[in-house]
Amino acid sequence: MKTRSNSDKLIDRYLSRLDRALGDLPASRRGQIIEDIAGHITEGRSALDEEDEASIRALLHRVGDPDAIAEEAGVAPASPRRADAWVPWLLLLGGFAFVVGWFVGVGLLWSSRTWQVRDKLLGTFVLPGGLFGLAVLTGRAGSSTACSGSSQVGQRPVMHCVTSGFSFPLPVGIIVLVIVLVAPIITAVHLERVRLRS
Repeated sequence: MKTRSNSDKLIDRYLSRLDRALGDLPASRRGQIIEDIAGHITEGRSALDEEDEASIRALLHRVGDPDAIAEEAGVAPASPRRADAWVPWLLLLGGFAFVVGWFVGVGLLWSSRTWQVRDKLLGTFVLPGGLFGLAVLTGRAGSSTACSGSSQVGQRPVMHCVTSGFSFPLPVGIIVLVIVLVAPIITAVHLERVRLRS
């Protein structure tokens, strides 16, 4: 099986971006534009003296920014929503608002065009509930043992013990705590950076 080169991957990513930017157009019109742009890229690629990642990036830059091409084709530019500014905070802290705040954040995240699918998956699954999820995990961690006994005259006492919950050895517990504390914070910072870039 032939391995795709970095140049092919760059072009695929560019065309995927263009396809997303043209998303509001009818499928036939969108397909025609993508086919035309792909043709320009193929022509430009064949005229390159030496093909490497830098020359392909320069070629794609000359072809034009996908959002600008979409705007020329009649697609209204996507304006960032005011609600997007709340998303990272709702995902991080919204769980403390009776968990509803976190679900509102997830809904706003998935309905926004600001973030790509991988960003949305990160925001949803690292860590569900945000810092509230950490509080729940911490509250459930730890084991307890309850014992009860019975004895009869002339016999040894019989003890019955039941252990509930779970616990980690101290070093492992500290590492797990740090990870589940830092992961939602890093995710919120990442989503905010993507929002500011867009």
